[in-house]
Amino acid sequence: MEITGRVGEARATVGSEEVMRQGRYAEALVSELQGRFFYLALNNRLFHSFVKTVTIAATHNTPIAAATATPVLGLFNPIGNSKAAAIVRVNTHSTSGTPAGGQFVLNALQCTTAPTTAAGNTFNGLLSASASPQGSTMRTFNNTALTGMLPVVGNEVALIGGGASAIALGVSTSPNGEDLGGAIIVPPGYLLALMAGTGAGTTWVVNASWTWAEVDWPL
Repeated sequence: MEITGRVGEARATVGSEEVMRQGRYAEALVSELQGRFFYLALNNRLFHSFVKTVTIAATHNTPIAAATATPVLGLFNPIGNSKAAAIVRVNTHSTSGTPAGGQFVLNALQCTTAPTTAAGNTFNGLLSASASPQGSTMRTFNNTALTGMLPVVGNEVALIGGGASAIALGVSTSPNGEDLGGAIIVPPGYLLALMAGTGAGTTWVVNASWTWAEVDWPL
């Protein structure tokens, strides 16, 4: 089978059929004109959520073991939704205090009964002046208890990192960014929660954010 392409730049319309681009040595060209997530954002599929200055309490600890658990960041995909959330990136940042078991851990569980009190922001990667959630079909549970959720016991699925245990933070630490690249997918009926530490610590204050892409489900 012969594969051919076109040498040089071309601009196409949506829905048109085009040949691959090639360079002057007949090599396949992969454009870096746009960033890695450009088309996800352009097509209203990329979303962000964040929290600032969260003081860690015992309810933020990992693993989730009760409906009083309070994620630093929580993302619930409603039961029966036609989208799934592919987690692209997670950022954590300890700003002050003394961590108690300083790691951040992603917890996941399948909900038969959804938590009731959503809270938090959601922003579209394609900037919009509309109110949160700006087209997202997910529900955020940022720094809010998972009241009404069943079951209440989750699984720890990924270590995200964070400040070391029992070391006082004299200055703000640098943010820790984990490029998951879609390695964790949240299907309908599932909750993903970023939990922190194994104790309250001493005035342990954190910031956190994550980015996800919403894809059609099932594929």
